[in-house]
Parts: sequence; C-alpha cells; structure tokens
Amino acid sequence: RDAQRIGNQGVLSKAFQNSIDWMPCDLMQWGDADRLVEGADVVFHCAALISYDPKDQAQLMHQNAQSTARLVDACLAAGVRRLVHVSSIAALGPPRDNEPVHEDTPWNEKEASSYYGQSKFAAELEVWRGQEEGLEVIVVNPSVILGTGAFETGSNQMFRKVQRGLMFYSSGSLGVVDVRDVAKACLMLHQGNCIGQRFLLNGANLTFKVLFDEMASCLACRPPAYCPPFWLARFTALLLQGWSNLRGTRNFISAETVKAAYTRKHYDGSRILRTLPSFQYRPWTQTVADGVAHLLYSPEPRPTYRPKP
Repeated sequence: RDAQRIGNQGVLSKAFQNSIDWMPCDLMQWGDADRLVEGADVVFHCAALISYDPKDQAQLMHQNAQSTARLVDACLAAGVRRLVHVSSIAALGPPRDNEPVHEDTPWNEKEASSYYGQSKFAAELEVWRGQEEGLEVIVVNPSVILGTGAFETGSNQMFRKVQRGLMFYSSGSLGVVDVRDVAKACLMLHQGNCIGQRFLLNGANLTFKVLFDEMASCLACRPPAYCPPFWLARFTALLLQGWSNLRGTRNFISAETVKAAYTRKHYDGSRILRTLPSFQYRPWTQTVADGVAHLLYSPEPRPTYRPKP
C-alpha cells in the first residue's frame, strides 16, 4: 500500500504494528506487483479508488480494473494459490421486478449506475479470468461499508457530515455493512474454502433518513431535517458540476450521486448466512454507535456541530 497513508489506519497500525510488513506498491508496475505477491499462498485484494466524479472515469478504470488485471497476472506468475477479492454492490446489476439485489442479479451495461460500478465490474471480470487460468477465487460484494477508521474519506464521511450539521437528506435507501463483518467474512470464506463463489455482504437496508437520525442521536446533535425534491437536487448538482468544470476544481456532488441518493434498493446478503451458519452480521445500530465513539475520541480535529435546541 501507499506508505504515506499507513498513518490513516490508526488503531490497525498500533494494534498490529509488530505483525504487519508495510510494503509501498504501485500495482500498475510489473515489478512492484510481482514483488508484492512473491511467496504468498493467499492474496486479499481490498484496494480500490472510490469516486462518483465524472472527471475520474479514466482513473477509475485505470486504478480499479487495470490494476486488478495486473495483480491477477502477478498471482498467476508467482504461483499464488488463492485470491480473495473485495468487489462492491456497484458491480451488480439493477433490481428486477422489485426483487432485492443479490449475487446473481445480472449486470446491465445500459443501466450501469456509475463509472465506479463499471470499473468494479471490469475488475471482477479480471478476477474471474484468473479463475479460468487456474487461480482459486473468492469474491465479496459489500454494500456501503461503515465503521471505525478515517472519517474524512469514503462512506465514513457521513459520520463527519452529520456531526458538522448536515441539514439535508434524500428520500432514497442504502445497504450498510460493518467493516469488521467484511473482514470477518473474507477470512471465514477463505477458511471455509468457498472458492468459485460470490457473496453479497449487507447487514441492513435503511433509508438515509433513518441512518442519519441514528448517527445524530449517538452524536447528540440535530439530525438533517430537510428533504429537497429530486429535481432540485439534480439541478443543483448540474450547476455545481458546471461551476467546478469552469474553475477546474473537484465537485462534491454529481448527477450520479444524486441519482443514487434518491433510489430505493434492497440488498439480500443472506447467501453467506446459509453457507456459513456461524457467521452473523452485527446490528447496524452497533456499527453506528461504535463509529461515533471512535469519531468522538479520534485524534483528528473535530468541528463543532449544531446542538439540539
């Protein structure tokens, strides 16, 4: 991984500092990828770029799909036995006939929700290609991952935004899963030799309103109170996107993120429960409570938030 980001792991770095060998690596460099997997029996591939900014389309395909192809090739060349790949629900197709999205929901290129989803789907194809060439493969497709860790990037930003006084919410829904459950699932699926299979990981289906209200309750701050109509949110996103294009800056909201935020989807993460009866998802309220506890005691500066009246 990037050595400059090791400090972002906080608790992980401190708890296992004597058990982890940190190796800076550029997966797009043949030598780096080969050196990384040399002598390994099993590789867990968890790295990916997450972005819904249209400016990042090429970078998403480069860092997610092409780097995965390079890693698969390195694993095959080095004689690695097994690859456990962390994909995403974004690599799954849209729901059919109001059914929950599951592992076998077919991909539909015309209805692909985002460039990020396209890049993760392309990355998965490389993993399955590795299986055809002799690599043992396990794939997990987690929903929105929440938990302790960095709160300025990724889906954990929601904690920080609510803490800072987020005023708006959307009418859509999302699936959430605890980061500890994702790690546990990867390990248990590997130990259970569940090769050649795909597992959607989802602990709960929630509306954004319910999730934000729970975060605000744990933070003892005011929850978001306003839900703008979809047309207004999309119009605002298009204006901001145009403004960011003129200024050459990054935009924090896009038409893709608005569409996702106003879409209601349900995800079925029960296959792993049937396959591994000893595996259980943590309650999502525990995930939120633990995340807030870590946020409040985080060494990062904590902005003020709007107190309850």
